[in-house]
Amino acid sequence: MKIRVVGSGCATCSMLHEKVKKIVSENKIEAKVEYVKDISELINLGVMSSPALVIDGEVAFSGHVSDSELKEIIFEKAKKK
Repeated sequence: MKIRVVGSGCATCSMLHEKVKKIVSENKIEAKVEYVKDISELINLGVMSSPALVIDGEVAFSGHVSDSELKEIIFEKAKKK
């Protein structure tokens, strides 16, 4: 599974990246986690708010999400693998 956090490099985007890495590590989920700090990537994805979480090429969400929702999204995608 490939997980990308796409954002501007702001504190919120960075924090999401760290949370995703922690969830993946603590739950032994096989995933490559990347942090993309390129606004043009958000535009290419058609996303109007950041950060965006992209899992296997599909935008899972953009903007803010609670920690429990984030974990649920990652677990749901990992189950499908």
